Amino acid sequence: MRPSLEVRVRNARHTDLDAAARLLARDADDRDAELDVDYLRNLLFVPPATVVVAEAERRVVGVGVLAIRPSVRSGPFVGVIDEMGVAQAELATADRRQVADEIVEHLATSARNKGCTRVEVSEPLASAEPSLWKRHRFASRGRSLGRTLA
Repeated sequence: MRPSLEVRVRNARHTDLDAAARLLARDADDRDAELDVDYLRNLLFVPPATVVVAEAERRVVGVGVLAIRPSVRSGPFVGVIDEMGVAQAELATADRRQVADEIVEHLATSARNKGCTRVEVSEPLASAEPSLWKRHRFASRGRSLGRTLA
């Protein structure tokens, strides 16, 4: 059995943004990588946003973006996972799952640390990888998936 990949999730830096934008560019015709880099760069300076990267073997192999919004129903603040991308070709299926799991947990912890009582997943992420969200105790709540933070 092959040892698991050593993954470290951390806040993104400027030097990570090109690789992060490539991971988010699921459809080259649909997205402009330069525009994504600019958006990500701006988010690095917005307090209610968190951009993280997963690093393995000194390479960026995953990216996640969390936005904090006020909420009347769920408590003072809700964290929303807006974007997430994991390297496909470079990683085995089990490693992709591990990277995605670690990014989701890191973003949930960040949301909790920023005063959120709940974390949700926006579309199209909510309909992608249903097993990922189920593993992390996300449940359907109307038109979104979410989980309460303890």
